[in-house]
Amino acid sequence: MKVFKIATGIVILFNFLACQEIVDDINDNDPNTISRVDGQTLFTGMQLADVTAQLGYLNWAAGVWTGNFVGSGRFAPIQDYQYGNTNSNTPWFNIYVGVVQQARELRSGIPVTNKDFFFGASKVLEAHALGTAASMFGDVPFTEAANAEIPTPSYDGQLEVYNAVQALLDEAIADLQAAGTGGGISEDLFFGGNSSNWIKAAYTLKARLFLEVGDYGSAISAAQNGISSPSESMQYTPPAVVLTGDTNLLNQFFTGSFPDDLTTEGGYLIELMTGTNNRNNAKTDEVDRAAYYFDGTQINLNGIAGVAEPMNLISLQENLLTWAEAAIRSNDFATALAKLNEHRANLRDGEYFAITTGLYDDYVDTDFDAGGIENVDGSLSREDALLREIIQERYVSFFAELASFNDLRRTKKDPVAIQVGVPFNVGSQHPERFLYPFSEENTNGDNVPDITDIFIKTPVNQ
Repeated sequence: MKVFKIATGIVILFNFLACQEIVDDINDNDPNTISRVDGQTLFTGMQLADVTAQLGYLNWAAGVWTGNFVGSGRFAPIQDYQYGNTNSNTPWFNIYVGVVQQARELRSGIPVTNKDFFFGASKVLEAHALGTAASMFGDVPFTEAANAEIPTPSYDGQLEVYNAVQALLDEAIADLQAAGTGGGISEDLFFGGNSSNWIKAAYTLKARLFLEVGDYGSAISAAQNGISSPSESMQYTPPAVVLTGDTNLLNQFFTGSFPDDLTTEGGYLIELMTGTNNRNNAKTDEVDRAAYYFDGTQINLNGIAGVAEPMNLISLQENLLTWAEAAIRSNDFATALAKLNEHRANLRDGEYFAITTGLYDDYVDTDFDAGGIENVDGSLSREDALLREIIQERYVSFFAELASFNDLRRTKKDPVAIQVGVPFNVGSQHPERFLYPFSEENTNGDNVPDITDIFIKTPVNQ
């Protein structure tokens, strides 16, 4: 198999506003050069490709649809739920060439040191990328993907991909357990070669994917083995070299050539946190989290969008809130409340942002009873009132993450009173998916599902 030699800067500095063109600068020295390299060199580029796939264009567009942002200029069509399939070209490339092809090449027999570690960690990255592909697009290539002998791969069903990704993560965990590395691997930008942290990230990713398909028991089992401290969160911390673009992706966008194309002003999230009908109550005051997210009505370029601010990929917040939601959906009120309160304790301890006057006191059972501070009008059962708070906490915690878009779609099955009330930008429907890329239609058209409507639900959300 031929393999692209991915340089560190390419996937961070992709021209997302020109998504009609696939990334050109695959090699900093010669964009047309294709060569074989060792596995550990591939691994760094693979991580950066995954960062861009998870936190780049798809994430920003989804943020417009989930009320995180309001789009104008080049994002005005996205604001109005108009999505051209050329916008998917670069994200698809980052997933399938940047991550999947490189991961499978790494495991194809090329030279690689610390084989168990790099095999296991590459499987986690591949699972992360393909899980996102399935959740965002629906049916996607898996079995025949990134195979030079199959230039037009068939598409596997969305649920089949979810199952295959879970199996891949099981393999990854076994590899990483065998590796037993504690650090000292410089090519690993996330954990420095700590296999234990990779294992926990793999379990939290398993919990995410189980939650998305509604397998709550399995989600709980996975979360029990998942990330348990902030230092174990999978994050990318950029080196903050502005001239080379190695900075926080939100910072890149909002300090780039078209910073006015997105704004937080007027979005549902900022209104929920700071508006007249905000989510504060006697035990919650979002003043500090709002200050971390926003500078007035705009995104905070010294907070969540700071030039060197770490970017979450798989986090402690996600693990705890996934565990909490899966527990309440499994009729385990006590565990759900305990995990929500564990998350709130991290908030008030300043684990995610600085705390001054913010308030995140523990909830108690009666707060969710009729007349309690989380069920004032008594219209919900205590279980549904707790579920509503968990879902809303996920929405506020996952600002500028694809998890918000996944949650918005999958919770449509719940009663309206439990859902986060993101208003429609236009019409009476929220988008349900991204369109398959033009590049894929152009080269693999016979296999691409015939879907041209972003309002068609993917199978997992039907």
